[in-house]
Amino acid sequence: MRVGKIKPSDNATVANMIRSVLESYGLDKPGTAYFDPQLDELSSYYAGLARSAYYVLEDGGQILGVGGFGPVTEEICELQKLYLHASYRGQGLSRRILERIFQDAKSAGYQKIYLETTKELEEAVKVYEHFGFHSLPQPLDNQAGHTAMDIWMIKDLSEV
Repeated sequence: MRVGKIKPSDNATVANMIRSVLESYGLDKPGTAYFDPQLDELSSYYAGLARSAYYVLEDGGQILGVGGFGPVTEEICELQKLYLHASYRGQGLSRRILERIFQDAKSAGYQKIYLETTKELEEAVKVYEHFGFHSLPQPLDNQAGHTAMDIWMIKDLSEV
């Protein structure tokens, strides 16, 4: 298994996986990543976004999970579009993606990492808490924000 940066040849598979996961939770609605205009071209989107990256977790050429980060402010980045294929959840695989994101975000000069999620993704919230994210009472001012999200969390990258 390896975690590497997304390639153009990964775009369709990644977009389909993200949409499938969101559909399975009833989150195929406006205000979620499902309708992000860049979802079908994530490799070029992140390649053109300063101080950001997007990764795929692969095993034998099969994409098992994805996730990345992008800027919110000079000091804070956002954990973006972290998803695991349904067949691979509960096996600790999110750790591989998250550790890469934390290290690379810290190396990019960020001090904190923020995320937006929803109560429908209860398993994800537990994962985030396990990795040291703490709840916020409201979202950060974030142009990339998703209005359907109702849980906001942040983590200090000095803990990494």
